[in-house]
Amino acid sequence: MDKVIELTYELKKELDSLPLFQEYKRVKTLVDSSIDLKELKAKIVKADSKSKKQLLDEYNSHPLVVNYKQLEEEVRVYLQEICEIINKK
Repeated sequence: MDKVIELTYELKKELDSLPLFQEYKRVKTLVDSSIDLKELKAKIVKADSKSKKQLLDEYNSHPLVVNYKQLEEEVRVYLQEICEIINKK
C-alpha cells in the first residue's frame, strides 16, 4: 500500500508541473483575490431575484471567470482520463 501512496504523490507532483495545472491555479488565485469579483459576489448575495440574475450574468461573463471555468473543465477532463486509465489496471 505504501507504494500506491508513493505513486500517488509522484502523480500529483507531475500534474502540478503541467502548464495546464499551473495556469489553472494561477487563474484561480486571480479569481479568488479579485476585488471586483468579491464585490460582485456580495451584491449577488444581497440582491433581489430580479437583480440577482443580471448580476450573476455579469459575474459569469467576467473574463477571469470565463477563463477559470474553461480551465476548470479542461482540468476535469484531464483528471477523468487519468481515472479511466487507473481504473483499467
